[in-house]
Amino acid sequence: MKSSSLALLATLFLSTSALAQEAAPAPRSYSVRAADSSLTYRLKHKLHVVEGTARPTEGKARLLPDGTLQVAVRANVADFDSGNSNRDSHMKEATEEPKFPTIEFKGVASGVKVPTTFPSEQAVALKGQLTFHGVKQAVEVPLRVVFTSAKDVTATGSFQISLEAFKVERPSLLMVKVDDALDLETKFQLQEAK
Repeated sequence: MKSSSLALLATLFLSTSALAQEAAPAPRSYSVRAADSSLTYRLKHKLHVVEGTARPTEGKARLLPDGTLQVAVRANVADFDSGNSNRDSHMKEATEEPKFPTIEFKGVASGVKVPTTFPSEQAVALKGQLTFHGVKQAVEVPLRVVFTSAKDVTATGSFQISLEAFKVERPSLLMVKVDDALDLETKFQLQEAK
């Protein structure tokens, strides 16, 4: 009698454990839709402001059940377009684009949850590492994350870096160098990967 009761309890425990594991939420993976996403730089000079925009070549985000968000994004330096090919040529030269062809960011944030109602907005502080001109620097990117559904997300943010910190020689115009501060704006459209 005892052995059959133990067997029944063991069976109940195993089936309950299996159900609990099945019910545990899985990580959600998202891919950046490059056609709807952009990375824009803004460079200031005494006489004017220059903006250049590129589409990301690769971008992924992973949202873990505990609210941890992991992000990795990459863009080609050669893809930045300011609307002036001569200026873009100088920027590629200043950033040594053939030697350092990409700009990459990898970061992590906590406390991100898929909402129960849509649209829904969350403020996220993404902390990570930016690799640019062969130099890696820690950066924090404040993001505005909007869930239009559990599968479609827009993430926008802006932050500033120092060209000198990334060992980029600041370009000059009329013998006046551009400001050291480079503003970066991100707009990423993400869709849950199937």
